[in-house]
Formats: sequence, structure tokens, C-alpha cells
Amino acid sequence: MKRFFFALIKHINLFSEIILGMIFIYSVIVLIATVGFYLDQNTIFLLIKITNLSLLLFVLQELVRIFFDKNKKKYILERWFELAISILFLLILIFPSFIINIINELENNIGNLSVVKIYSIYLTFIDLLLIITFFLKSTRYIDAIMKLNLHPSAIFALSFALIIFTGSIFLSLPKATVDGETTSFIDALFTSTSAVCVTGLVVHNTATHFTFFGQVIILLLIQIGGLGVMTLTTFFATIIAGGLSVKARFLMKEYLSQLNVETVSKLLLKILQYTFIIETIGAIFLFIFGKSNKDKDFLSHIFNSIFHSVSAFCNAGFSTYKNGMMQNLIQNNYWYLSGIMGLIVLGGLGFVVLVELSQLLKFKNLFNLKFYIKSKLSVSAKIVLLTTFALNIIGSILIFIISPNIFQSLGTTFNTFFHSMFTTISAKTAGYNSVPMELYSFPIAFVIIFLMWVGASPGSTGGGIKTTTFFLAFYSLLSQIRGKERMEVFKKELQPNNLTSAYLVIIANLLSLSIGIFLLLLFETDKQPLDLVFEAVSAASTVGLSRNLTPFLSEGGKLIIILLMFIGRVGFLNFYLAFYKPSKEPEYHYTKETISVG
Repeated sequence: MKRFFFALIKHINLFSEIILGMIFIYSVIVLIATVGFYLDQNTIFLLIKITNLSLLLFVLQELVRIFFDKNKKKYILERWFELAISILFLLILIFPSFIINIINELENNIGNLSVVKIYSIYLTFIDLLLIITFFLKSTRYIDAIMKLNLHPSAIFALSFALIIFTGSIFLSLPKATVDGETTSFIDALFTSTSAVCVTGLVVHNTATHFTFFGQVIILLLIQIGGLGVMTLTTFFATIIAGGLSVKARFLMKEYLSQLNVETVSKLLLKILQYTFIIETIGAIFLFIFGKSNKDKDFLSHIFNSIFHSVSAFCNAGFSTYKNGMMQNLIQNNYWYLSGIMGLIVLGGLGFVVLVELSQLLKFKNLFNLKFYIKSKLSVSAKIVLLTTFALNIIGSILIFIISPNIFQSLGTTFNTFFHSMFTTISAKTAGYNSVPMELYSFPIAFVIIFLMWVGASPGSTGGGIKTTTFFLAFYSLLSQIRGKERMEVFKKELQPNNLTSAYLVIIANLLSLSIGIFLLLLFETDKQPLDLVFEAVSAASTVGLSRNLTPFLSEGGKLIIILLMFIGRVGFLNFYLAFYKPSKEPEYHYTKETISVG
């Protein structure tokens, strides 16, 4: 009898999962149809009826599960989210007139919304709830992914690829582009990749080619890409599913570059917390200082402030202004550009460093600042801060000295240095430019290429080989010149495997760039070689600066740039590691041999 009961529960759960899968597929199709295509009233009403049937099936399968579950109290505590959603769906089904009255009220108060638009909003809301619920339920099965025995890098790469593909579908929909314009799938894929990989290279002007819906999709892709798909997934697994398993913790340990598995959950919560706080403060700052005479629409100004705050903090470089940061009344708006620079720097430092720096806000640490920085700040954080500061200052001075003529139209010496600093900070990861990149001379283009190549810091939203990698490689060279075999930094001796990892990242980066540049030279024979090198480094480092080349790439060139952006976001070394399953080191050792080098 007991065996029969367990078999029955197993079959019920399987049947419920099948129903949920069918509901999820239907919800995705209806969501795409509703938000992406222009539907008539009869079609909308038909879809609402079928959606109500989906809600009923969802509620019934949840009721059946709880009825046959042996430990109902435990089930309710673990599945509180699904039960809450079921109650909401049940209320919608029992009191449909309540929803209809709200819709009618909206129709009476908002004259510019038709009945079709209002019911479309309602249908979109319901389908989004179903999709989000399915996604949150799926986080309970994160351990099933672990059983595939894939390398962690492969899991991260696949998660980014899935979001990119989904984004490309939404961006290719008719409602995503303005009237009279269309977006081919390759262009939609390019834009989606650029947004998810927080790059900023665009084949179509975001402000003039995409509608508000298209811009919202790009904003969501930037936010998801900046945080990382696995970060969001494991966060919801922690909140909804009641915690992470040991395997999931080790997976995120690798992703977040943490030494201690126990700190993973806490760091995930802080990442989301700091992201929300910084982006909110940034949006308020940009809203206050960014309003211009042309921006008469209050709601549009709010959206633009949010969009640029998220884009800047995630180091994405997308803009809803036609000319980006070269827009009139923004190009010389120092407060606005300073806010953008601040968000870029904070996003490029890395979440782990931000967590350490946040401790400075405590009164006791602020009162004894020198002691905290010297004794409490980690060596990694010190290297990140030192390298970031040095590169920003050196880059700004070089651009200021070598190409002062470019900034003559901007006025004073202060303006020249300010825009030199803006260019330097943006070149390291963000991709915003207050001056056209094609106007820069070859020497300055080389400086910018170097800054893009180094990029941001580990665990940040930016790309490149990372500041710590560059520091380790450069400092090891200095140590060898000085005749020191050990690497000692801030009165600490660094592990030899850190240097090995740095060199491996550089080799993987140079290999990817070499192949990418070679292929671009083959496909884009009518383009300047320097511009192609600039474009390749910008893509691989997920920066987004371009010497006015991106819109004129061939389809082959676009595919190469897409792949470089993807590799750069996943990580150069991680991309190659993704092709191999984890394996144990063999216990035996061969006789060691010395090889001449150099």
C-alpha cells in the first residue's frame, strides 16, 4: 500500500510538471504575441479565455499536490510562493468583474488607451506572472543542473546564451521598432548580445530605431547581463527554495571568485542590495541634473534617468539619447557626466570591493580611516583601487596632452581635461563617448585600445583582462628585473598560482583577439585595419566604443563581433574551460625537466 501511495505521488508530480511546462510554453507564446504584434480585439478576448483556463489548471495542480502530500505543513512552508500565486489566480477567476471594473475605470480616466491596449496590458501581466512563477519554481531544480557534470564555466556560458537568444526574439518583434523600420534577426541578435554582455556596440540607434517597448527590453537585458543570470537564479533559489545546496554554493563560489563557500549567499544578497541602492541613487542624481529644455515629457525624463543609471553602473554604454553623451545640453553638463562617471567607476570596481568599501561608512572605520585601509582592506581590493586610479590618471593626462585640438570646441582647459578623464574612465569598460572616437589620432586610439584591453576589475560588470591580471603580470616583470623571485605586495606574499592564472587569462585573451581580428580583416576588406582592431578589442573587452564602424559591418563581421562580445562577457579563460568536463589531477608525476625560455 505504501509503495502504491509513493508511486501515485510520483505520477501526480510528473503530471503536474507536464501541465506546468505546457502552461509555460503557452504563456511565452501569448506574451510574445501580445507585446510584439498588433492584435485585434477578438483575438485578445480569445487569448484571455484560454489564459483563464491556464490559471485554473495551475491552481488545480497545486491543490492536488498539497492534497496528496504527506507532510502538508512542510509543503506549505516550502511552497509558500506558489500557494500565494495560486490564491491570486483563484481570486482573478472567481471575481472577474473586479478586474473588468478596474479596466473600465482605466479606460474612462486614460483617454489615449484603447480597449485593446488595456486588455493587452492585463493579458501581459497575467502571462508575466505565470512565466516568473515557472522560473522561480525551476530554481528548486538547480541541483539537477549540477548532475550534468558540466564545467561551471559551461553553465554560465549557456545561461548567457539563453538570455541572448530570448532577447533577440523580443527585439525582432514588430512592436520593438518604430513605424517604418524593421530589425533583422542578425541585428536583433547583435543588439541583444551587446546588451546582455553589457557592451554597448549598436547597429541601430537605440533612441530612434527602437520603440519604448524595445528600449525597455534592452534595459532588462542590460540589468540581467550586468548582474549575471546565475546570480539572479541562485538569489531566487535562496529566497524561494529556502537556500542553496552544497553543489550550488561551490558553483557560485567559482563564479563570484570567493575563497569561502559560506560567504556566497551573503554576497549574493549584498550584490542585489548594492545594485538597487546605487542605481536608484544614480537615477535620482541624473534626474535632478539631467533635465534639459528638450526633455519636456516628465515620464520620459524619469525613464531616461533610470535607463542611463542602469546602463552606466552595468558599464553597458547604451543611451536613449540620439547622440548619446554628445547630445546638446549633456555634453557640457558636468554634473550629469560626473554622475555617469561615478556609476561607471563603481560598477567597474567589482561587487566584492564594493562590499569592503561599504564598511568605510561605519563610524568607527570612518574615524580611523587610515587603520582600516591599511589593516582591514584586502590585498585584492588595494590592487584594484590602486590600478584603477593609476590607469584613470595616466590615461587622462595622455589624452589631454596628445590631443588637445579635439576639445577646442568645448572651451577651456578645464573642459579639455574633464572630457579627457571622461574618455579614459569610459574607455576602461563603459563605452560612452562625449567626443566622436573617429576624431582621435592613432596615438590616442592606441591609448584607448590599451585601456579597453585592461578593462575593469574581477567580479564587476565590466570586461577586459581585469585590473588585477594586468597588475600581477606587470608587477611580476618588475620583481624579476629587481631580482626577486617572490611577489610581495602590501607586506603580503602572493600565491604563485595567482600569477599563473593571470598569464593564462592574458594568453586566452590574446588568442581570442588574434583570431577575431584576423577574421575581421578577411571579411571587412574595405575597412581601415586600425578601426577593425579598435572594434575587436572594444567587443572582446565589452566596452562598446567604436570609430563609427559598427553600423557598416557585414553580416560576417557582425557574427565575429557577437562572438567576441560573448567570449568577453563569459570570460576568456572561462570560455575555453567550458569545453572540458571537470577532471581530477592524476596522482602520478613524471620526471621534471627544465626548458630554456626567452
